[in-house]
Amino acid sequence: MSKKPANPQDNDPEFWDLAEKFIDLANSSVETCDLGKVGAAMLYAAARFNTFGVAATSLDRKEFIADADDTMDYLSKQFRHMLGDNLRDFKDNYKVYIKHSDEENAES
Repeated sequence: MSKKPANPQDNDPEFWDLAEKFIDLANSSVETCDLGKVGAAMLYAAARFNTFGVAATSLDRKEFIADADDTMDYLSKQFRHMLGDNLRDFKDNYKVYIKHSDEENAES
């Protein structure tokens, strides 16, 4: 792959700011769109943008094609790692992040 995207482990404030902006847009979109549709659109946008990034940093079409399998492997592993981190975070903090109406009434 010609240029790998930043890893969140870099503790880069710009990375986290961008991620929060995308999450905020997704959260506000759920007000008018189905949650699943918003998630699918975000996945598609991430795939499309990352493909553009690899193409734009490739020397030419031949290099882009040659890098396609490595790109797929790298980005798939990154997504799996980030998804795992977030699933574990929600497992540990589910009641903090997700409030159900029956739980709110029980706490009152």
